[in-house]
Amino acid sequence: MNDRSRMMLYALTAVACVMWIWQSAKEAMADGTMISTSNIIFLVCIGIAAVYCAANALILWWRQPSKEDAENDDAADTPDGTDTDTADAEGSEDDTDDDVETDVATTDADASPTTNRQ
Repeated sequence: MNDRSRMMLYALTAVACVMWIWQSAKEAMADGTMISTSNIIFLVCIGIAAVYCAANALILWWRQPSKEDAENDDAADTPDGTDTDTADAEGSEDDTDDDVETDVATTDADASPTTNRQ
């Protein structure tokens, strides 16, 4: 999931939590249970979730690159679409020679050819 999708998910969750708080507070006021301990704990917990989700949505929104940054980043790529700044030199040597089995033909003392695996 990319950052834009996560930002939208956080924002929608924050909106849903705020709507849930509003609906629960409205019902609690009608019932007269607004100051009950269980209702206060519930509203505080949902409020914490709403603030957390809204803060994460804002952080992800501020971290998104502007359109100018995205265009400049695309210009730094090579024409074939590979990014030049992500080359990794570590582990680039060919170490497959140890894993390859070769067939070697040898002859026995009686001159009959056999195949040995090394």
